[in-house]
Amino acid sequence: MIHRSYFAKNNTLIANNTVNTAKNPVTQLFYGKNVTKKCRFTGLSAHTCDGLTGFTMNNDTGFSRFIFELGLDDLIEKYTSCCIPNVNVLSHTLKMTNTSNFDDTLMNDKILVDDTRRATSFTLMLFKAVSGTSWDEGVGYDYLVPDGIFAPEFDLTYSQRPSNWFSATTLASWPIPGTYLNTNTASFQVLATQNFDNGNENISFNSLWLDAEINGIITTPASSADTTYGIAFIPAFENLSGLTEAYSVGFFTRYTQTFFEPFLETTYNDVIDDDRSNFNLGTPNNLFLYAYDHNGTPICFDSLPTVTIEDCNGNTVGTYTASQLTCGVYYINLTISSLPQTAPVYYSDIWSNLSISGVPQPNITNEFIIYDNAFSIGSTAGEPKVYGYSVSGIKEDEKLTNGETRKIFISTRVPYTVEQQVLVDNLQYRLYVTQGTTQVEVIPWTSVNRSFTHNYFLLDTGWMIPNEYYLDIKATSNQQVDIYRKQIKFQVINQL
Repeated sequence: MIHRSYFAKNNTLIANNTVNTAKNPVTQLFYGKNVTKKCRFTGLSAHTCDGLTGFTMNNDTGFSRFIFELGLDDLIEKYTSCCIPNVNVLSHTLKMTNTSNFDDTLMNDKILVDDTRRATSFTLMLFKAVSGTSWDEGVGYDYLVPDGIFAPEFDLTYSQRPSNWFSATTLASWPIPGTYLNTNTASFQVLATQNFDNGNENISFNSLWLDAEINGIITTPASSADTTYGIAFIPAFENLSGLTEAYSVGFFTRYTQTFFEPFLETTYNDVIDDDRSNFNLGTPNNLFLYAYDHNGTPICFDSLPTVTIEDCNGNTVGTYTASQLTCGVYYINLTISSLPQTAPVYYSDIWSNLSISGVPQPNITNEFIIYDNAFSIGSTAGEPKVYGYSVSGIKEDEKLTNGETRKIFISTRVPYTVEQQVLVDNLQYRLYVTQGTTQVEVIPWTSVNRSFTHNYFLLDTGWMIPNEYYLDIKATSNQQVDIYRKQIKFQVINQL
């Protein structure tokens, strides 16, 4: 499973400044020479700004911080509905796209007001303010306000309304201006750091501390109340003094109006590899049980089922406790090393301890055949298996409403046969969009589910940004990798 959680709100706080830049499509994180010594040109001369609240005309050091709030409702819902049975297997990565990632000429260039130079060789941190408070995003757009005769006299997008460096809301101030004090490590917690060599790299924060933080919110949503997260230069850069230039790096925010919105990517291995149709002697095999209600909605048992394995004579081979993979999907991993009979032979798996909402359910008995063809050892080199593939469950150029979930089937046909279909191992898919001539990967190569009857995967459009998407399929056989590009094209559109 790959899931994206987007920012619910964000803002850029500029040290000792009351400007609100919440709606900016780009956040400019900077350090060095103070670039915030600007005043509105409202008929007053620039020197009258000296000493006004929020302006530090005599301070030569400045920096900014980006704060945000994550929308984790979808992940929380997946956990409460038992589709994520164990948060400890989740891995989280915070990603933001660098604005200079697409143009190397921006590296080390002077690109902003006051000749701010693009930063290189620096370290950013993902932080959590310890003494946080609830805050409002506001509606400001400005990052820097020009002064002098070229300044706009009536700039309707400019706002000093909260949040800003000093205020979290109209009525409340931050416990500490800027959310934390960079000389007091007790006022903030570092969740992850990332070093930037050239300065055009994208943000990709991941760590055990970040995993623990997000997993704690998923299991206990109330724990995130009045907590502020953000991205900033580490204190060693913010506290540099005597610099003659300011150094900045830009990242797209939630208001970018492009595909490059920042997000938290959550990954969890819920791929189904069901070996019931090809259970082999001497190798690990998975046996699955699927539970649905009368509407076809996956359901979860009150506790983990018990699985008893019996041979063809009804003798008990072993008893196991099943594991849950996702909502309505349970399995055991089983290795049978030897048989009293000659393979192939029928065995049974009996699932018990099945209870739904306190109501006991009857035992379920399934069968599987044990083969002895897991390996091919001899003097003949194997040849790749080549199949024909088709995608169903979604139509070419179909328009999907954001929020739909589709079950996408990948049918595999044996060449030169009349629609003879097989189940295939090592089948993968990926999803991407195009930006000009560039492919932007949305879902990297991911294994396709292999159930007892078909290959498939679930396509959840709830977290997908409205755009046109392409689907590729990859099959690997005997070291040969075949990629079938643009098997399907579809669009995700906004709900009205």
